[in-house]
Amino acid sequence: MKFAFHPTMCPTEQYLPLCQAAEEIGFDTFTFPDSICYPKEGSDVYPYNNDGTREFLDDVPFIEPFVAIPYLAAQTKRIRFSTSVVKLAIRQPAVVAKQLTSMAALIGDRFDFGIGISPWPEDFEACQIAWEKRGKRMDEMMEIINGLSSGEYFGYDGEIFQMAPIKLTPV
Repeated sequence: MKFAFHPTMCPTEQYLPLCQAAEEIGFDTFTFPDSICYPKEGSDVYPYNNDGTREFLDDVPFIEPFVAIPYLAAQTKRIRFSTSVVKLAIRQPAVVAKQLTSMAALIGDRFDFGIGISPWPEDFEACQIAWEKRGKRMDEMMEIINGLSSGEYFGYDGEIFQMAPIKLTPV
């Protein structure tokens, strides 16, 4: 039976001992959430609780998954790592592809990449990415990341992104 551990909303100094303990007692996966920022004023209602507020997220230490996972993987042997939902559309596809291929080179096949679109316009504003066409942007990003992860030269000519053929190493 597989078990995953999700360390959301714990102090940062607890990540390593929690991860090591989870591996020791037989958990299969250590899963990370993704959050870029916490807006002072939110534009939308939070859909996942009864009152629609996001105050419970204020001051929560969301560690960047692409930083935390290699750190923890270097200090464990077996446990897998995953992202519950990386807000892909607010990032740049070539940079994400490079982060993923670099992580794979360092930690091997111990990573699962969960993605989604941020529901918060503030995330897009903070990253200076247009809110409009975010779904199309994410679709194209998935194509680009897969193409760049092939180990071959890959170029792209889409509605949102255009990229001359490039090759990433390692993959």
